[in-house]
Amino acid sequence: MAKKMRREDLRRDEVMETVGKGIQFVSVHRRGATEAIGIAVALAVLIGAFVAFRAHRETQAGDHLSRALATLATPLVSDPSAGTAPKTYPSPQERDADADRELAAAAEFGATRSGREAEVILAARGRQKDALATFDRFARSGKTVVSAAAEIDRYRSLAAQGKAAEAIAGIKRAIETSGSPVPKDALLSELASLYEQSGSAADAKATYQRLASEYPDSPYTQEAQGKIGSAS
Repeated sequence: MAKKMRREDLRRDEVMETVGKGIQFVSVHRRGATEAIGIAVALAVLIGAFVAFRAHRETQAGDHLSRALATLATPLVSDPSAGTAPKTYPSPQERDADADRELAAAAEFGATRSGREAEVILAARGRQKDALATFDRFARSGKTVVSAAAEIDRYRSLAAQGKAAEAIAGIKRAIETSGSPVPKDALLSELASLYEQSGSAADAKATYQRLASEYPDSPYTQEAQGKIGSAS
Protein backbone atom coordinates (compact mmCIF):
# COMPACT_ATOMS: atom_id res chain seq x y z
CA MET A 1 0.00 0.00 0.00
CA ALA A 2 1.41 3.35 -0.99
CA LYS A 3 2.41 5.62 1.79
CA LYS A 4 0.01 8.50 2.18
CA MET A 5 1.56 11.81 1.08
CA ARG A 6 1.33 14.35 3.88
CA ARG A 7 0.70 18.09 3.37
CA GLU A 8 4.16 18.82 4.79
CA ASP A 9 5.72 16.58 2.14
CA LEU A 10 3.85 18.37 -0.61
CA ARG A 11 4.99 21.76 0.67
CA ARG A 12 8.60 20.55 0.90
CA ASP A 13 8.46 19.24 -2.67
CA GLU A 14 7.08 22.57 -3.92
CA VAL A 15 9.84 24.46 -2.16
CA MET A 16 12.51 22.18 -3.58
CA GLU A 17 11.02 22.49 -7.05
CA THR A 18 11.03 26.30 -6.77
CA VAL A 19 14.61 26.31 -5.53
CA GLY A 20 15.60 24.00 -8.33
CA LYS A 21 14.04 26.25 -10.93
CA GLY A 22 15.82 29.23 -9.41
CA ILE A 23 19.17 27.46 -9.56
CA GLN A 24 18.52 26.45 -13.14
CA PHE A 25 17.59 30.04 -14.10
CA VAL A 26 20.72 31.45 -12.52
CA SER A 27 22.84 28.79 -14.20
CA VAL A 28 21.39 29.61 -17.62
CA HIS A 29 21.48 33.36 -17.21
CA ARG A 30 24.55 33.67 -15.03
CA ARG A 31 26.73 35.02 -17.81
CA GLY A 32 24.24 37.77 -18.72
CA ALA A 33 23.62 38.66 -15.10
CA THR A 34 27.34 38.85 -14.40
CA GLU A 35 27.85 41.10 -17.40
CA ALA A 36 24.99 43.36 -16.29
CA ILE A 37 26.51 43.66 -12.83
CA GLY A 38 29.91 44.40 -14.38
CA ILE A 39 28.41 47.14 -16.56
CA ALA A 40 26.62 48.68 -13.56
CA VAL A 41 29.85 48.67 -11.54
CA ALA A 42 31.77 50.19 -14.44
CA LEU A 43 29.17 52.94 -14.84
CA ALA A 44 29.30 53.69 -11.12
CA VAL A 45 33.08 53.96 -11.30
CA LEU A 46 32.88 56.29 -14.31
CA ILE A 47 30.25 58.49 -12.67
CA GLY A 48 32.30 58.66 -9.50
CA ALA A 49 35.40 59.57 -11.47
CA PHE A 50 33.53 62.28 -13.38
CA VAL A 51 32.14 63.82 -10.18
CA ALA A 52 35.59 63.77 -8.62
CA PHE A 53 37.08 65.32 -11.76
CA ARG A 54 34.54 68.15 -11.74
CA ALA A 55 35.10 68.77 -8.04
CA HIS A 56 38.85 68.89 -8.65
CA ARG A 57 38.44 71.41 -11.48
CA GLU A 58 36.14 73.56 -9.34
CA THR A 59 38.73 73.51 -6.57
CA GLN A 60 41.49 74.54 -8.99
CA ALA A 61 39.40 77.36 -10.46
CA GLY A 62 38.36 78.49 -6.99
CA ASP A 63 41.97 78.62 -5.82
CA HIS A 64 42.98 80.81 -8.78
CA LEU A 65 39.96 83.09 -8.30
CA SER A 66 40.63 83.45 -4.56
CA ARG A 67 44.24 84.41 -5.23
CA ALA A 68 43.13 86.93 -7.85
CA LEU A 69 40.66 88.60 -5.49
CA ALA A 70 43.22 88.62 -2.69
CA THR A 71 45.73 90.23 -5.05
CA LEU A 72 43.28 92.97 -6.05
CA ALA A 73 42.70 93.69 -2.36
CA THR A 74 46.42 93.95 -1.62
CA PRO A 75 47.44 97.56 -0.90
CA LEU A 76 50.08 99.53 -2.74
CA VAL A 77 53.19 100.72 -0.96
CA SER A 78 51.81 104.25 -1.13
CA ASP A 79 48.48 103.33 0.54
CA PRO A 80 47.88 104.38 4.16
CA SER A 81 47.24 100.75 5.15
CA ALA A 82 50.54 99.54 3.69
CA GLY A 83 52.35 99.76 7.03
CA THR A 84 50.34 96.95 8.63
CA ALA A 85 49.76 94.88 5.49
CA PRO A 86 51.61 91.54 5.18
CA LYS A 87 52.16 92.22 1.49
CA THR A 88 52.18 95.28 -0.75
CA TYR A 89 52.70 96.12 -4.41
CA PRO A 90 55.00 98.87 -5.65
CA SER A 91 52.60 99.81 -8.46
CA PRO A 92 49.03 99.14 -9.62
CA GLN A 93 50.39 97.76 -12.88
CA GLU A 94 52.25 94.95 -11.11
CA ARG A 95 49.23 94.18 -8.95
CA ASP A 96 46.93 94.12 -11.98
CA ALA A 97 49.31 91.83 -13.85
CA ASP A 98 49.33 89.26 -11.04
CA ALA A 99 45.55 89.48 -10.60
CA ASP A 100 44.88 89.13 -14.32
CA ARG A 101 47.18 86.11 -14.49
CA GLU A 102 45.19 84.34 -11.77
CA LEU A 103 41.86 85.37 -13.30
CA ALA A 104 42.91 84.03 -16.69
CA ALA A 105 43.96 80.75 -15.08
CA ALA A 106 40.58 80.48 -13.35
CA ALA A 107 38.75 81.31 -16.57
CA GLU A 108 40.41 78.32 -18.22
CA PHE A 109 37.99 76.21 -16.19
CA GLY A 110 35.00 77.78 -17.92
CA ALA A 111 32.58 74.99 -17.04
CA THR A 112 32.95 75.72 -13.31
CA ARG A 113 31.25 78.41 -11.27
CA SER A 114 34.55 80.05 -10.31
CA GLY A 115 35.68 79.95 -13.94
CA ARG A 116 32.54 81.77 -15.08
CA GLU A 117 32.95 84.37 -12.35
CA ALA A 118 36.55 84.93 -13.44
CA GLU A 119 35.43 85.51 -17.04
CA VAL A 120 32.92 88.14 -15.95
CA ILE A 121 35.52 89.90 -13.79
CA LEU A 122 38.01 89.92 -16.67
CA ALA A 123 35.39 91.43 -18.96
CA ALA A 124 34.47 94.04 -16.35
CA ARG A 125 38.15 94.95 -16.03
CA GLY A 126 38.37 95.45 -19.78
CA ARG A 127 40.64 92.46 -20.30
CA GLN A 128 38.55 90.90 -23.09
CA LYS A 129 38.16 92.10 -26.66
CA ASP A 130 34.36 91.84 -26.70
CA ALA A 131 33.31 92.36 -23.11
CA LEU A 132 29.71 93.14 -24.08
CA ALA A 133 29.36 89.72 -25.72
CA THR A 134 30.66 88.09 -22.54
CA PHE A 135 28.14 89.99 -20.44
CA ASP A 136 25.32 89.05 -22.80
CA ARG A 137 26.29 85.38 -22.70
CA PHE A 138 26.49 85.14 -18.94
CA ALA A 139 23.47 87.37 -18.30
CA ARG A 140 21.40 84.69 -20.04
CA SER A 141 23.16 81.78 -18.39
CA GLY A 142 20.75 81.44 -15.48
CA LYS A 143 23.59 81.09 -12.96
CA THR A 144 22.36 83.55 -10.35
CA VAL A 145 25.55 85.19 -9.10
CA VAL A 146 27.37 85.17 -12.41
CA SER A 147 24.39 86.22 -14.52
CA ALA A 148 23.44 89.02 -12.11
CA ALA A 149 26.96 90.47 -12.18
CA ALA A 150 27.10 90.11 -15.96
CA GLU A 151 23.79 91.88 -16.43
CA ILE A 152 24.83 94.88 -14.33
CA ASP A 153 28.18 95.06 -16.11
CA ARG A 154 26.40 94.89 -19.46
CA TYR A 155 24.45 98.06 -18.65
CA ARG A 156 27.58 99.81 -17.46
CA SER A 157 29.45 98.75 -20.58
CA LEU A 158 26.69 100.12 -22.80
CA ALA A 159 26.76 103.45 -20.96
CA ALA A 160 30.56 103.61 -21.28
CA GLN A 161 30.16 103.16 -25.04
CA GLY A 162 27.83 106.17 -25.20
CA LYS A 163 24.68 104.06 -25.26
CA ALA A 164 23.18 105.29 -21.99
CA ALA A 165 19.65 105.42 -23.44
CA GLU A 166 19.89 101.75 -24.42
CA ALA A 167 21.23 100.84 -20.98
CA ILE A 168 18.46 102.77 -19.23
CA ALA A 169 15.79 101.14 -21.38
CA GLY A 170 17.25 97.70 -20.60
CA ILE A 171 17.25 98.30 -16.84
CA LYS A 172 13.67 99.62 -16.93
CA ARG A 173 12.54 96.47 -18.73
CA ALA A 174 14.37 94.31 -16.19
CA ILE A 175 12.72 96.15 -13.29
CA GLU A 176 9.24 95.59 -14.66
CA THR A 177 9.74 91.87 -15.38
CA SER A 178 10.55 88.87 -13.21
CA GLY A 179 13.19 87.38 -15.51
CA SER A 180 16.22 89.30 -14.28
CA PRO A 181 18.55 87.60 -11.77
CA VAL A 182 19.48 91.04 -10.39
CA PRO A 183 17.52 92.16 -7.29
CA LYS A 184 15.09 95.00 -8.02
CA ASP A 185 16.72 97.35 -5.51
CA ALA A 186 20.09 96.88 -7.20
CA LEU A 187 18.50 97.60 -10.59
CA LEU A 188 16.87 100.78 -9.25
CA SER A 189 20.17 101.93 -7.79
CA GLU A 190 21.93 101.31 -11.11
CA LEU A 191 19.15 103.07 -13.01
CA ALA A 192 19.34 106.15 -10.79
CA SER A 193 23.12 106.24 -11.23
CA LEU A 194 22.77 106.09 -15.02
CA TYR A 195 20.22 108.89 -14.93
CA GLU A 196 22.72 110.97 -12.96
CA GLN A 197 25.50 110.24 -15.43
CA SER A 198 23.29 111.22 -18.36
CA GLY A 199 22.27 114.52 -16.74
CA SER A 200 18.66 113.56 -15.94
CA ALA A 201 18.62 114.85 -12.37
CA ALA A 202 14.83 114.74 -11.97
CA ASP A 203 14.61 111.12 -13.15
CA ALA A 204 17.52 110.19 -10.89
CA LYS A 205 15.83 111.73 -7.86
CA ALA A 206 12.52 110.03 -8.63
CA THR A 207 14.27 106.69 -8.95
CA TYR A 208 16.13 107.14 -5.68
CA GLN A 209 12.81 108.03 -4.01
CA ARG A 210 11.20 104.88 -5.39
CA LEU A 211 14.13 102.82 -4.14
CA ALA A 212 13.92 104.29 -0.63
CA SER A 213 10.14 103.91 -0.54
CA GLU A 214 9.81 100.37 -1.91
CA TYR A 215 12.96 98.91 -0.35
CA PRO A 216 13.55 100.64 3.01
CA ASP A 217 15.80 97.80 4.24
CA SER A 218 17.93 97.66 1.11
CA PRO A 219 21.70 98.19 1.45
CA TYR A 220 21.29 100.82 -1.31
CA THR A 221 18.68 102.84 0.60
CA GLN A 222 21.08 104.88 2.74
CA GLU A 223 22.93 106.11 -0.35
CA ALA A 224 19.60 106.78 -2.06
CA GLN A 225 18.40 108.89 0.86
CA GLY A 226 21.63 110.86 0.78
CA LYS A 227 21.17 111.52 -2.92
CA ILE A 228 17.60 112.65 -2.34
CA GLY A 229 18.72 115.04 0.41
CA SER A 230 21.51 116.55 -1.68
CA ALA A 231 19.13 117.09 -4.59
CA SER A 232 16.56 118.94 -2.49
